[in-house]
Amino acid sequence: MQKYHDIEDILKQALEDQKSITTILTKGLAVIGRGVKIQKFEDKTEILNMGKGGMYYLECDSEEYGFFAEHGWIEGSKHIALNNCLHKLSLVEDRIKEEMNTRKNDKHIQNMKTRRENLLKKYFIIKQELN
Repeated sequence: MQKYHDIEDILKQALEDQKSITTILTKGLAVIGRGVKIQKFEDKTEILNMGKGGMYYLECDSEEYGFFAEHGWIEGSKHIALNNCLHKLSLVEDRIKEEMNTRKNDKHIQNMKTRRENLLKKYFIIKQELN
């Protein structure tokens, strides 16, 4: 039977993680690591996905919270990173298609292909770490 991690357990694992940085906030505590931020305030604890949202971080959705509940802090954040890679890959693919059908700027297309290649490398590195 598999153990499910509650939010306090996940925070504890994040605080113990060697690759994470802990910051004391005026009204709480934050831990950043592996592209994920968990922050605890008096009234709530939340996990933010730093790979989505652009200029600000988005709170994890229920599927992403499920990764942490099932796998804990380290593996859960790796699953988030995989999801972020797939999300970014689809954005790059869409941009490549759009560029091919409009301006056909070779330099821009090549730049996008390089980004796609780097994202794929990152995806497979994280995938290997999980196996």
